[in-house]
Amino acid sequence: MSNQSLWTNANTLFEIGLEIYRLMQKDGDPKRKSGDVSVEKITGGAVLMSDSKEILLVINREEKEKMLSSTVISYGKEKDGYLIYHGAKAAIPLFELSKTSESVRDYIISEESLRATLCGNFPDYVKAYNAIAPPGARIEDADAPAGLFLQKQLDIEAYKTRFEVADFQEAYEASHEADIFEDVLELEVG
Repeated sequence: MSNQSLWTNANTLFEIGLEIYRLMQKDGDPKRKSGDVSVEKITGGAVLMSDSKEILLVINREEKEKMLSSTVISYGKEKDGYLIYHGAKAAIPLFELSKTSESVRDYIISEESLRATLCGNFPDYVKAYNAIAPPGARIEDADAPAGLFLQKQLDIEAYKTRFEVADFQEAYEASHEADIFEDVLELEVG
């Protein structure tokens, strides 16, 4: 099946994800399993992929040529006909696509975080965008956490936090257990 026909059939979303996942595995972590990857089609030519560690925005060639500026394209990584944005870099095409696509706007849960991500991580892009945007449409920094503009990013942070809390609790219990053993040894020796 050709890459183009995969994008046109909504029933093949899983195949799109697997194909992109295989492309990413060429350079990626060999331990990552395909069952760990979530794939969501957000426009006719853009797919959001995520696992418990990161997000990827993958855009096909046709969508790229129709919808993205050359500046946005320069931030992506070309791979076998797809344009791939890792992590925070997804903010750049999502920002531009949100200006013309309601389905993309629906995925962005925090416009403030999106702007904070752009201003904090990509000041050159913001400067270039603001140079050509009318005064009311310029990107202004926001007092919000960067990198939490999608639900998937919030889910990833919650997942990380859950394990950080569990690790802390385990370390606390282990250290507390050691204190108890020292107290018992002192009683036995004394």
